Amino acid sequence: MDANRLAAFFQSQQGNIFNFIDLFSGGMFRRLTIFALGIMPYITASIILQLLTVVVPTLEKLQKEGELGRRKITQWTRYLTVILALVQSFGIAVTLQNSEGGFVLNPGIGFILMTVLSLTTGTAFIMWLGEQITERGIGNGMSLLIFAGIVVGLPRAIADIYSHVVVSRDWTPST
Repeated sequence: MDANRLAAFFQSQQGNIFNFIDLFSGGMFRRLTIFALGIMPYITASIILQLLTVVVPTLEKLQKEGELGRRKITQWTRYLTVILALVQSFGIAVTLQNSEGGFVLNPGIGFILMTVLSLTTGTAFIMWLGEQITERGIGNGMSLLIFAGIVVGLPRAIADIYSHVVVSRDWTPST
């Protein structure tokens, strides 16, 4: 990956969906680190299974069974998270490789496989970490990880506000 071209791309895309995704990944999407997907595949999997419990009688029965049913749904959530991470990371790899920005220095199947493996592993690790935080009784691990990701982006956001309002005296919202 050409980190300078990727940084220039994100700089030119101020105020759009890429920065919104970057906010929830704690700046990891911008740098395309192993944790670029963050906890979003887990959240998506949880929402999908929550919605399916209303539609699928088997899932509704599992949810009403108590602790054993919740464990089974949690296990399915983990599997769905990995599947979603695989699909999302494959999409990111193909998009980066086929983009005209020249982000990928050595395109090919090796780049795609390494990207898919790295991003999926990062998501699985974050999912495990969130579950460990919850099991240890510190709080809702996933919520704490999301909160930490947002807090990490606060200094950059404050610096941007300072440069717009105080330095350049530009009071209009950036687009």
